[in-house]
Amino acid sequence: MIKIQQLSQEVGIGVDTLRIWERRYGFPNPERNSRGHRSYPEPQVEELRIVKKMQNLGLQPSKIFALSGAERRELLEQKQSSNLFENSALLRLVSELEPFEIDRELRHSLEAMGPQEFVYQLGLPLIHALDQGWTNGTISIAREHLVSDRLELLLKEQLRIALPQTDRNRLLCLTLSGERHKLGLLMSAVLFQCEGLECLFLNEELPLSEVPLLAGQLGVSGVALSFSAHYSGRQAKNNLATLRNSLDPNIKLIAGGHAVQQKITMPNLFICSELREISTLCRKHFSDHN
Repeated sequence: MIKIQQLSQEVGIGVDTLRIWERRYGFPNPERNSRGHRSYPEPQVEELRIVKKMQNLGLQPSKIFALSGAERRELLEQKQSSNLFENSALLRLVSELEPFEIDRELRHSLEAMGPQEFVYQLGLPLIHALDQGWTNGTISIAREHLVSDRLELLLKEQLRIALPQTDRNRLLCLTLSGERHKLGLLMSAVLFQCEGLECLFLNEELPLSEVPLLAGQLGVSGVALSFSAHYSGRQAKNNLATLRNSLDPNIKLIAGGHAVQQKITMPNLFICSELREISTLCRKHFSDHN
């Protein structure tokens, strides 16, 4: 039996997300001691590892938990077999290629697909493959860092490509102190730029208290933040509330990532649960200056 914090670390799913799933889907189903503290048996830990793998393959929790345990395993095997067959080149990139070969393959794909389709067709599957490989032990942490760093460098280079000078919305993209996962936000910034926004991506984490001042100095139309599964969902919600109260009310606040899956309602706050939602979000809320 393990506690919820240890479970979160074991399976790579945020504590708040586990609690939301418990309320919404009835799983995981912890045992509780006399003080109400949760503990989880090993079979549920293994089942959540399967759920995490299915998420990495693009399946939504509502669909995953609608299945029985046996159905989940069967579907996961089908998906993994299909992905293994269809993405042999991707798997080779993840596990075998030299750094210069990784750069060459990524750059060639970016030039062939364009930045938007590159994110959808290669960036997202690559991150999922890295996460899956690290989780099941088929690739080392060092290898995961090597490949993700090459992808990060290319995406940052893409962001530096100047757009025609027009009256564009400016978007500040950042992570707060304690959030070290930035690739998802970086891909989002590339997609926002494809929609005509000027994206200012900060490499370093920023203290919450410094965001409003910087946003005002830069004259941004929006601030985009990412909160991974390793970030507390409760803390993410509190941070967003603090930002919403301290930012200019006309500045749009955009948040994405596993830690903000729950519904959060605040003025001029938009939760982006999938990267493909960015195009619609821009058309609805940033079209006046494009």
